[in-house]
Amino acid sequence: MPANATQVFSGVIFDVWQWEQELYDGSTTTFERISRNDYDYAIGVLPDQQILLLEDEQPDRPIVITPAGGRMEDREQPDEAVRREFKEETGYTIGELIAWHSYQPSNKMFLEVHAFIARDLQDLSATKLDPGERVKPVTYSFDEFLALGTNDMVRDWMLRIKLLEAQLDSEKREELRILLYG
Repeated sequence: MPANATQVFSGVIFDVWQWEQELYDGSTTTFERISRNDYDYAIGVLPDQQILLLEDEQPDRPIVITPAGGRMEDREQPDEAVRREFKEETGYTIGELIAWHSYQPSNKMFLEVHAFIARDLQDLSATKLDPGERVKPVTYSFDEFLALGTNDMVRDWMLRIKLLEAQLDSEKREELRILLYG
């Protein structure tokens, strides 16, 4: 955020910031950007090599296919947050956690998304969902997982890009297979 930005709204999830920005012709105008806590998710890999994702329904949108994850709490590190969210949503404890990639979905929003691979899942227990969540675990073979790159129900566009790249490029496909299974 620019040093001269002022917070003009503080919401439950989003904050809005504004600042005066000089334009190329020397005039100025007000720019704004929203911010929110970072988001994380993990692609789960079960002992039988099935890929674990969720069908996620919330009151404000239709069902989507998504990895388990969610908003990071204040002062929480990405690896801590994804372990917490994954257990809450799937009931599994993550053994090995591998950082996959991070990205910012928009230059108009301060938000970083952290993606992980979760292996050695253990200790299936009860889920702990928020009141506004309904999730159903779904599993996919490696080929079915790749095919999700063309499925509009997959909410995360970067995940769809990674899956499409793996469909089109045999080297990227093998890199993804190794990342998932070791």
